[in-house]
Amino acid sequence: MSKFIKWIVVILVICSSAYLLAEWKMKNEVVSFLEHKVPKHIDFTYDKITVNLFKGNIAFKDVTVVSLGKQTSSCEIKVDTDELSIEGFSYWKILFQKSIFIKTLTLTKPHLNFKTCPKDTDNVVANKSNPINLLKEIFVQNLIFDSGIVEIWDATKQLELISVQKINLSLKEVATNPDIITKYVPFTFSEYNIEIQKFNAPLGDFEALEMESMVIDNSNIDITNISLSTIYSKSELSKEITYQRDYIDLTIPSINVENHNYLVSNDSLQVNFKELFLTKPKLEMYRDKSRLEDFRNKPLYGELLRKLPFKVAIDSVFIEKGSIIYEEDIPNNVKAGALSFENLDATISNLSNLVNVEDPLKIHLNANLMGVGKFHLDWEFDVQDLQNTFLISGGLSNFNTANLNDFIVPNLRTQTTGTIDQLYFTISGDDNVATGDIKMSYEDFKFQVMNKERNGIKKVLSFIGNLFVNDGSKADVHGYRYGDINVERVKNKSFFNYLWINLQDGLVDVLTGNGKKD
Repeated sequence: MSKFIKWIVVILVICSSAYLLAEWKMKNEVVSFLEHKVPKHIDFTYDKITVNLFKGNIAFKDVTVVSLGKQTSSCEIKVDTDELSIEGFSYWKILFQKSIFIKTLTLTKPHLNFKTCPKDTDNVVANKSNPINLLKEIFVQNLIFDSGIVEIWDATKQLELISVQKINLSLKEVATNPDIITKYVPFTFSEYNIEIQKFNAPLGDFEALEMESMVIDNSNIDITNISLSTIYSKSELSKEITYQRDYIDLTIPSINVENHNYLVSNDSLQVNFKELFLTKPKLEMYRDKSRLEDFRNKPLYGELLRKLPFKVAIDSVFIEKGSIIYEEDIPNNVKAGALSFENLDATISNLSNLVNVEDPLKIHLNANLMGVGKFHLDWEFDVQDLQNTFLISGGLSNFNTANLNDFIVPNLRTQTTGTIDQLYFTISGDDNVATGDIKMSYEDFKFQVMNKERNGIKKVLSFIGNLFVNDGSKADVHGYRYGDINVERVKNKSFFNYLWINLQDGLVDVLTGNGKKD
């Protein structure tokens, strides 16, 4: 063997040994760092570590990280992951630029488990600024969560607050430094993509939110098959409650948000959407009127928006092909009365609770009442108006009143016949009173009073009642009769009850008054 070859072999052996020694040294440095530099409230364990010094790769197998939540609102955070891998670790950056650069940080099948703090917790540190003393800038070009699971529990770990069966997350250009890490969001990033499947969250003691999937990126949000539903059946809910409460079943096959962004200032969140689309939402509501009435005040929508715990600004909301079914069950041993709006299309403009927004919130709605009558509504109010003033106008056309009998026979012991050709109304009001006017063109209107069992007509009462009701024949030259609206709000009832009693007051005046325009 020539000397040249011997020297080559010796050099290769020395280089290989030096490389293996450097890898061993690097591995020991990482282990030493985890043992001595990780804060005491964080427990980091793993089964195996591998280091590739040449590529700048570090991989941990079967990792478990437990944090006692000294810098968060959670009292315990636990992360289990099959693998935590670091690729493209830059030695040049850390040695000569005093910063940490990682090309890709990947968590494979991470299981994130959060336990929230009790309301009376003594962990006041969580409410203070982040005390982490970061000495170096950290930059991660790609941060990836691959096939993760998320669970958030209450303080007792008896109630699961949020469950996500699968989450994929990708963040680009993740960065933090000694200043950024003290902020509400302790890092920055550029592009992002989040995919969530099978999201579940209870909303109090009676409702739950479920979502099949959601995809979020810098521009859009796409949600598939989301529902907000009462967790009990109608009959079970009646057994669980003392006071009246709506049974709710809301399903939305598709929600799309275009051009969204979020701002954080002084620990306050602001959500901005350019356009929000809801396709084929279906809302079913049921109320058992045999339960006690709840006399607590129900705020109007302007007040509810003002009191949201975050700021919101949505330029436009579009609702397409929706439906609403409302059932009311009075203890009379008959079926519940049902009121429905079908083929509902609506637009909402300026949905915002920002103080500096001058334009009012506007709602325009078209639907088929009971599947047949053409109903439209225009509604506007200023969210920041403390008097909660509003203006509503609308109309109904080509409606056979017999279609209302499914609702009014069980609830009012009354059935009607006749046709509303055209009905128009305008109502202005506030939190206390409302006034307005109404005009209606109708034909052959009559009502009949039912007996207690709702299976027969009380002819005498029906005859007497119809003596005071104009059948539509005494109208002006255009075929209209007119009425006035003047009502006081019942503050323990909803806005839609407020709207209903306004229309009821106007209709009674049209049918029983002189019918003349003031």
